[in-house]
Amino acid sequence: MDDRKTLHEVMNQMKAIEASLYENFEHIAGIELLLSSDNNSTVKDAKISKNFSILKEKLEDTTDSVKVFMSMLKEEQRHN
Repeated sequence: MDDRKTLHEVMNQMKAIEASLYENFEHIAGIELLLSSDNNSTVKDAKISKNFSILKEKLEDTTDSVKVFMSMLKEEQRHN
């Protein structure tokens, strides 16, 4: 990217997205605890747990994509 100012701002915005994702994982961990039964470590509701797992996987995929994109931006920054 030729415009350093824009690159810097994109990186700042991506850092905010990254921070938000990590906060979401804190909530995910809390939900996982709520969905598990205290006495035998089974799920309280299989359907909800299955859909929650899908959501968690998508969040993990999004996090991976953000990391790849940030890596690309950092590499671009090094070349400018």
